[in-house]
Amino acid sequence: MRVFISHASKNREIVLKFAKFLEIASNDIEVFCSSEEGSIKIGKNFVETIFSELNNSDLFVPILSKEYYESKFCMIELGVAYSYLYNRYNKNGEDYIFPFVFYPIQKGQALSGTPLANIQTGVISDEKDIHSFLEYLSADKGVDIGAGINRKLHSFIFDVDQIFLKYQNIVEMAKVGAYFDDSVEFKHREDIASTSITENMIVVNYNMNPYERRDIKYPNFISMVLQYVDKLDICRYLDFNNEAKFKFVVINFTNSLKRIFIEFKYSDSNRILETFEFSVDYGVNKLSIPLERMRSKALRNISEICFVIHPDDVVEEEGMFKVGEIEIR
Repeated sequence: MRVFISHASKNREIVLKFAKFLEIASNDIEVFCSSEEGSIKIGKNFVETIFSELNNSDLFVPILSKEYYESKFCMIELGVAYSYLYNRYNKNGEDYIFPFVFYPIQKGQALSGTPLANIQTGVISDEKDIHSFLEYLSADKGVDIGAGINRKLHSFIFDVDQIFLKYQNIVEMAKVGAYFDDSVEFKHREDIASTSITENMIVVNYNMNPYERRDIKYPNFISMVLQYVDKLDICRYLDFNNEAKFKFVVINFTNSLKRIFIEFKYSDSNRILETFEFSVDYGVNKLSIPLERMRSKALRNISEICFVIHPDDVVEEEGMFKVGEIEIR
């Protein structure tokens, strides 16, 4: 059985692991993956080779990621595969495409609004989904799955998780915004707090008294928030490293801050898991939080990471600070 794996070049490392796993899972499986060395012979036309392989494949497995959707060639490849394999297999009621997704792409929305919306989709880092795929290959395609598959699968998932966490950018995955106590009066939200991103830093501008009134009620808090609609699993880092830390830099060049609080929230109700307080000096402040200090099942369901200031934490009513180099290592 010949399996064509379609992927974005930026996902090459994980895709090669997946191709190797499938081939060691069964001697019946032969994988075509353009990232494999020698898959496209020197001097051969790349596009012609891809289309020829599509025509000769029994199953098309697109690895859907943010980078996949950004690649025009990948999207063309997906459309061509749908057309080629639909005509060959659909009339006999056979499956011909089995997509997998990378986080933050969710399998429920991966192909919504397309002719492929009803096709079963798996998560490439989910052991149950990989098992389901192998069972499908065995039951529907007659593929003989070799012995020791559970051990091989555990090893594959372990490798994928390590690669994924190495490249995961928790800022790019987040919706970034500024929030404050809505009980205060304001004409425009950005008069009190706003964010912008420049040179990989999140710039936070705040003004406790934007209209320069004498009798003013300050906001109880102003917060720069990293919001995770699909939730962030931070506990995965602890699975590999008990000393993993949440690291970040606060730049206080305007000497606006005396203190900052970091809140970790979880679940759809945004319940506070832990709050950490840091004194902030003038200039660059390199700060970190050991994840072990808040080890909990809730770490697998993080909804927000908030950088919070209060009226007592600032030097003047109006100011600016930057937050950057946010990572977990």
